[in-house]
Amino acid sequence: MGSTEQQIEEQLAQLQQKVGACRAEVLKHDVDDDRFAVEYARLVNSISKLVEFEKTIPERLAEPERRRSERIVMWSWRGQAAIGAVLIALVFVLDRSAWWLVLLVPHFAGTVAGCFQKVGVEQHSDRRFGAVALHVVALLMALISLSVISRWFIIAAVLGWMLVAGATVDSTDADPKEARR
Repeated sequence: MGSTEQQIEEQLAQLQQKVGACRAEVLKHDVDDDRFAVEYARLVNSISKLVEFEKTIPERLAEPERRRSERIVMWSWRGQAAIGAVLIALVFVLDRSAWWLVLLVPHFAGTVAGCFQKVGVEQHSDRRFGAVALHVVALLMALISLSVISRWFIIAAVLGWMLVAGATVDSTDADPKEARR
């Protein structure tokens, strides 16, 4: 991540130097001079580029962590979808009651749907938390469906799914003030 910060600092320094050079050119000319207007326009253009670049700095700094979160989220959800498919298959292989499918099919469908989520800059840490919490929920589902722990833990699994769903819901669309604009 140090190289990302270094690149940003170098680009920022270049833009600042360009603004400084344009300012120096503007100061060389009198306001009534024709060259003043040209140099002033270049100064305004340079400042605009600097301001636009400064707006993108937070996203640029967060990009390496976002990419890491994206990999964690993608492989967590894919892995848990595969485990869900295995649990469904075990219902048939171990000749368990088909009622277990009422619990396992929604779990499998939820994990498959989670495989296709986008990980943006704003919510990448929430999505990463949801992916890690998903492992706990999947472990509970496996232990419950294989009758290792009591069926009462279904309540904990449902609460875990609510936690995971809360972490993976796109919070940027939830603001009603932004929707009106």
